[in-house]
Amino acid sequence: MKNKLNGRDFITIGIFNAIGIVIYMAIAFAMATTVIGGFIASGVSFMVAATVYILMAVKVKKKGVFTISGTLLGLIALSGGHLPHAVFAVIGGIICDLIIGNYESKGRMIIGYGTFALADFLGTVIPVILFGTASFVERASKWKMSEAQINEALSYFKVSWAVGFGLITFVLACIGAFVATRILKKHFEKAGVI
Repeated sequence: MKNKLNGRDFITIGIFNAIGIVIYMAIAFAMATTVIGGFIASGVSFMVAATVYILMAVKVKKKGVFTISGTLLGLIALSGGHLPHAVFAVIGGIICDLIIGNYESKGRMIIGYGTFALADFLGTVIPVILFGTASFVERASKWKMSEAQINEALSYFKVSWAVGFGLITFVLACIGAFVATRILKKHFEKAGVI
């Protein structure tokens, strides 16, 4: 296995990320119609998109796949004015690549992917916990949330809730990655796609 990404790898990563991001955004927007849904949207999105991301990773099998994926997610967050979210997405991609290593362990791929999703979630919650709710209230108003919904959401921006929702996010993403590895083994390996 050559370790450096080449042009074909970048094209593969770009195509799969485009698909993964569309799935992620569609589910996240649908889930965010309720307050609790908004807090578990990242986990559900990554769970559903896991097959796309894991297939991309095993097709390329080189370090940097998730760093690039995190950077692309970060650019989308940045385009919406969410700098902390962007930073966490990139950091999550880097950590995911470090955990996965040389792609020889499915368990490491699953844990790495769960960590990638967890970092994405933390990028939306930690800034509000650390720096106050003003930025969230401003965004929530743009999203046409009612005052009651905003107040309900604010009640969940506590460390205890962040830990709970973070754990849910991690577990959902790991479940998605586990199912994805089973799907890949059953269908894509037999078909010769990977």
